[in-house]
Amino acid sequence: MSNEEQRRIVLFDMDSTLVKITAAHNEALSIALAQVYGIPYVWDPRRNEFQGDTQANIIRGLCRLQGLSPAVIEAGLAEAMRIKQEATLANLAADLRPAVLPGVAQLASALQGQGHMLGLVSGSVSAVVSAVLERSGLQPYFPVYACGDEGVQRLDLLHLVLERAARAYGIQLSAYALTVVGDSPRDILTGKEVNARTVAVATGFHSLDELARCHPDALFANLGDWQAALTAVVGKSQG
Repeated sequence: MSNEEQRRIVLFDMDSTLVKITAAHNEALSIALAQVYGIPYVWDPRRNEFQGDTQANIIRGLCRLQGLSPAVIEAGLAEAMRIKQEATLANLAADLRPAVLPGVAQLASALQGQGHMLGLVSGSVSAVVSAVLERSGLQPYFPVYACGDEGVQRLDLLHLVLERAARAYGIQLSAYALTVVGDSPRDILTGKEVNARTVAVATGFHSLDELARCHPDALFANLGDWQAALTAVVGKSQG
């Protein structure tokens, strides 16, 4: 097996890469910010600078935009996180099934079938990630994940999920190549920090042009053509 075809660890982002649960998140975020900080939040897709960040950092950033001081933000952060989690879980419970994006299940199944090891990195908190994976039917594909309540920065989460993958799969990380798949520049740039192959997908709030400026190894409008995505994820050219 060539270097390009060796077994890989493949780490996916969750929201807007695997599933679409933006409405559940944004409604919950509005509730948390209003109750804890007394500030309004209306989601604007043109403001996407926080996409891919941890939940705590998103709250911090939105509060800073409203002029709140760091001391005020930190004093209310734990309560805002608690309310955001509870409201998101309530919103998810009201839906029959989170919307899995096109090609995702087929791609994950094919990767597993080829012996690749899958994991997930999400800025959402652990309880939300667990609920989404269970309710979407994607849980069997992602035995390991790291979430936004377990680290400050996305890079922290990436290192954490790799440690968990090493334990869960019983492997030495140095023996395996790594691919990161995500919908935001933060996903791609974080992957590059650990010398991962990067695959960008424009199913979130960043255009193909925006993602292209991060110079991913492969770029897709969506994962609907999952065979082409499979080829790109494991390290072959798209064409």
